[in-house]
Amino acid sequence: MNKLTIFPLFSQAMAKIGTTLTAGLIFSLLLSNPIYAVTFGTNLIVNGDAEQGQGDPVGNAVGADIPTIPGWTLTGSFSVLKYGATGFSFTNPLGNVVNVTVPSIDIPGPSDRGLNLFFGGADRASSSASQLIDISDLASTIDAGQGRFDLSGWLGGYSTDEDSASLNITFLDQANQSLGTANITSPTVTQRNNTTGLFLRSTDGSVPVGTRQINVQLNANYARGRVNDAYADNLSLVVTKVPEPSISGLFLVGTSCLMVWKLRKNNQIFQ
Repeated sequence: MNKLTIFPLFSQAMAKIGTTLTAGLIFSLLLSNPIYAVTFGTNLIVNGDAEQGQGDPVGNAVGADIPTIPGWTLTGSFSVLKYGATGFSFTNPLGNVVNVTVPSIDIPGPSDRGLNLFFGGADRASSSASQLIDISDLASTIDAGQGRFDLSGWLGGYSTDEDSASLNITFLDQANQSLGTANITSPTVTQRNNTTGLFLRSTDGSVPVGTRQINVQLNANYARGRVNDAYADNLSLVVTKVPEPSISGLFLVGTSCLMVWKLRKNNQIFQ
């Protein structure tokens, strides 16, 4: 989990405002706008498991009824749903009552799934959630070409519905210009064999030199149906430092080059 940097900010705040605010109120303000320390080897996505905040227990939340999703900026009716939510019914234009069901507790997915999952929403439309991660603290390592990322998540959909999820990251420089992208997508209806569930997807690569921020965007792409049945859970973005070659490794490389040089020289002598 990301570490919450509170105490240095608390000291600075107290120095600036003196005794006009109580310590309890300052802590309340800081907790409402947390700052997260970025470190190698930890998940940089805030609330990537959808467990912070409350999940929709029904599956029909729209507008002001959508639960707050800490860490994410939303578009459309993007929401968080409880595994095993009750679902709901509606009457279609033909006058027929249609039951809308949502993922049960025991669908295929992560073993450590918790209580909630990300959900495209209760509207017939695409939606998304995004967050911007500041990794300027890792600049020296990244600019030395030693940064590597691992992106993963459980993505899926409902039965034969073609709604799908994709997790996209964009590497940004100091001027917020794109240096590159990476993404993972949910399996197609055919690939998941018409099964309702979430399936692990992952990719990795090098962090582009000059990266200072990473924009993370989870897209819920609507195709058909009463709701947007794009699902996601346990999203992770980890940046690691590529180890420098050890002295023993450099020695082996040097020895190999020397042997190749000697072989070539001997071949020249006997030609």
